Amino acid sequence: MKCKICGYHLWNIQGHHNCPECGNPFKVSDYDFKPNAVAFCCPHCDQDYYGTDEHGLLQPRAFNCVKCQQPIEMDQMVVRPLAGYEDSASATTEHPWERRGENKGTLRAWVLTAKAAMVTPSELVQFPPSQDRVSGHWSFLAFNLMMILFVSYGITIGLFLIMAMVGSAGGAGAGNAATGVGFMAGIFVAQGAMMVLAMLFGMLIYGAIVHLFLRLVAKPEGTLTDTYRCMCYSQGVNALTAIPVCGMVLGYVTGIWALVSFILMLCKAQKVSGFQATMAAFILPFVMMTLFVGSIMAGVMMTMDTSNW
Repeated sequence: MKCKICGYHLWNIQGHHNCPECGNPFKVSDYDFKPNAVAFCCPHCDQDYYGTDEHGLLQPRAFNCVKCQQPIEMDQMVVRPLAGYEDSASATTEHPWERRGENKGTLRAWVLTAKAAMVTPSELVQFPPSQDRVSGHWSFLAFNLMMILFVSYGITIGLFLIMAMVGSAGGAGAGNAATGVGFMAGIFVAQGAMMVLAMLFGMLIYGAIVHLFLRLVAKPEGTLTDTYRCMCYSQGVNALTAIPVCGMVLGYVTGIWALVSFILMLCKAQKVSGFQATMAAFILPFVMMTLFVGSIMAGVMMTMDTSNW
């Protein structure tokens, strides 16, 4: 169990629950643990209890201590890992992308973050961003888009270059072919840059709409930044579309998969129900689909009216 700001270990903290290193307040209930891997100790008499629910937390959260009969709540208790679990009792891990500069490297962090978005999306928003990583989610989204375009476009350009070189007899013909491929590569780069900027702008609007909808129908505990983090990191699923040949087909699957990942992250970061998160995530696609179908129906009606003249 580490501080969400500075990474300091928070075991055996008594009294007020503030990080001894940076002073950041914390709650025991904000963390997940492996069941029966930690002891929750009474702050009055040190009687220990063990979390058995799916998050390794106590059930119920508040009760009277069996030893001293004092009323206690889990967030007041001292947390100690059992022997042999000191480094693995916490079920959460460090954020691979937001800690990429410390021990992982950018490329490896991208792969690990994309994998987490596919398999364990809630872990990516378990910790709030550290003070120097507030915009880390936007950098991940941009890097993810660029890698997808680089891999897919790079392979396409490479194939064109090989075909052009093989099809040319050499000499000037090969040079002209290489020049043509280079020109095409420049066009691809320009198109890719425009696509990245358009996607970032679209996500900026989409995240704002989702958060506004959540504020209207629920009481999210997180901020707009938390919603943007969920949105950006959920796009890691789309890294699969970089797979050659299969990318376009996989796009239909990853689109839905990314929405599901987004919903799970919203539930964790904003502390809202699955239904509320689903409604928020689908509000913009629903409105766009409604407008699209409505425009088609309006066009059909106008055509029918005109044909009756």
